Amino acid sequence: MAALTRTLLAHQGAEAAAPDLYALHGLVLEVAERRELPREKAAALLNLADLDGQAGRTAQALTRYRGALEAARSVKDPVATGRALESLGGTYTELGDWQRAADWYGRALELRLARDEGTDAARLYGRIGGAHTYAGRWGDALKEWRAAARTYRRLGDVAGQARATGEVARVQEYAGRPEEALRTCREAVETARKAGDGRLEAALQLRIADTLERLGDPAAARLHRAVGERLLEDHPE
Repeated sequence: MAALTRTLLAHQGAEAAAPDLYALHGLVLEVAERRELPREKAAALLNLADLDGQAGRTAQALTRYRGALEAARSVKDPVATGRALESLGGTYTELGDWQRAADWYGRALELRLARDEGTDAARLYGRIGGAHTYAGRWGDALKEWRAAARTYRRLGDVAGQARATGEVARVQEYAGRPEEALRTCREAVETARKAGDGRLEAALQLRIADTLERLGDPAAARLHRAVGERLLEDHPE
């Protein structure tokens, strides 16, 4: 089934292959339920839910992700459990239900932390921070983005640390604390420079320019904007 799925995707592309893939995963689900194979049932439900989500069938996707979660937990499958939890968070994010998104991402984070999966934990701290940011819960957002930055630093992922620190600055700006945002963004610039991520450094320089303009320092803003634009020219996509 895995080989057939890869073949369909390779030859038809994801959109054209979707109806055939839906039928295939549906057959797998039927067999898994008939033979009482919870691990295979979880996998089939996850795949079907992904296709439902891509097609805009959000309610059906949520039902199937929950079914996959139940099946995965019944056999203590941490991979499928983590994927189901995170997919539920992602689906609620698409719906703009930030509280439920943060809750499901939080459950996925607990699993990653219990398994000492630092990279995934850092990413999930960011997902939770993003949900809180969209909801306007600045204190919660700052807590999660700072946790993401700390985790990336502990992992030695300097670019990840710079991105998360930049998000801390963004939330501080949204919260009406531009001076703090400016200091944090400058810290993020230094970290991005250490990481050698020119495009990230450029984005941060432009953000500093915007903050300086709001603080009434147009001369300094022009300087940082010029630096950011030059970095973008030096680091095209």
